Amino acid sequence: MVHALAHDLIVIKDGKVVEQGPSREIFAAPQQAYTQELLRSSGLVFA
Repeated sequence: MVHALAHDLIVIKDGKVVEQGPSREIFAAPQQAYTQELLRSSGLVFA
């Protein structure tokens, strides 16, 4: 999992940063619709 490998995460869409912050926070509560869709489409289960 990314949050186990990286402390911070940047989500980029069309060359622009749409969300950034601590990876655990982004995985727990993504703020942007694009980030939410990326996590849903990953097939990973988040507990």
